[in-house]
Amino acid sequence: MDLHYIETYLRPKDLQAVTNWQPGWAWLAGGTWLFSEPQLHLKTLVDLEQLNWREIEVTPEGLAIGATCKMEKLLHFSYPETWTGIKALQSAVNHLASFKVTNVATVGGNICLALPVSNFAPVMVALGASYEIFDRTYQPYQISALEFQTGAQKTVLQPGEVLRKIWIPQSNLEWLVNFKRIGVTATAYALSIVATAYHPKTSQVRFGLGACIWSPRLIEFSHIPTSGEIAEALLSQIPPSEFIEDDKASAAYRQHLTQILMQRSLAEILCQNS
Repeated sequence: MDLHYIETYLRPKDLQAVTNWQPGWAWLAGGTWLFSEPQLHLKTLVDLEQLNWREIEVTPEGLAIGATCKMEKLLHFSYPETWTGIKALQSAVNHLASFKVTNVATVGGNICLALPVSNFAPVMVALGASYEIFDRTYQPYQISALEFQTGAQKTVLQPGEVLRKIWIPQSNLEWLVNFKRIGVTATAYALSIVATAYHPKTSQVRFGLGACIWSPRLIEFSHIPTSGEIAEALLSQIPPSEFIEDDKASAAYRQHLTQILMQRSLAEILCQNS
C-alpha cells in the first residue's frame, strides 16, 4: 500500500545521524505490516536497512540475532548441532506466513509490533532471550523478552528508541523444544500459542505462552509436571480475566486450549527424548 501521508524518507548509515526524533516518525525494517494499512499519523520513515547490522552471529556465549534479520534467514543458517532450541525459532517462522512475507519481514519488526498473536514472542520467552535496545542517545540497555511486551501492540520502547539485537544464551539453546499453535483455521489468527522448552538433564520445563493473553507469559517448573500441575499452574498464575475474550473465542475456551497445548507439547518432547 502507498502511504500518501509520508513526507520524508530517511536512510541513515549511522544512527547518530538521526537526531531530534519527532512525533509522526517511525522506524522502518521489513515494512510488511507498516505498508499493509494506512498510517495517517506518520510523516517520516527512518529506514534501518543501510545500517547493515549483522543478521546472525554465533558466539561461544550464545546466539545474537540482529533486529533487521529477515525471518527466512533463521531457516537456512548453519547452527551448532547441539543447539536444539533453534527448532522453536524455525517453527515460529514456518507457522507465521508464506515465503513472500518471511523473505521481507524482520524478526525485530515482528517483536516490536507486539501483536498478541506473535509467534516469536512466546518462543523468546521460553528460551530466556533478552533484547538490546538503543535509547534516544543511542546508548544500549538490556531487557528480558518477558518484560519487553506490556500489552497488545504495547512495549517498553519510548519514542525514538530502537531494538538492536536479540540475545539467547548458549545454555538455553541446548534445551529440547516444541512449538504449538492453534487457530480456527490453519491460516487464521492464533487462539493460543505454546512454546515449550525442556532441559533433559535437570528436568526443568519452561512454557512460553502467547495469543491467548494480551502479552506473552512464562510458566516454569523445576520438574516434569503432571497434567494436573499444569492445569493448576495455569489457573493460579494467569487469572481467567487475563485471557482474551473476543468474537473469535471466549476466554474460557482459550484457557482450555492453552492447557491442552501445554500438555501435548510437553508429551511430544518427552516421547522424542525417550
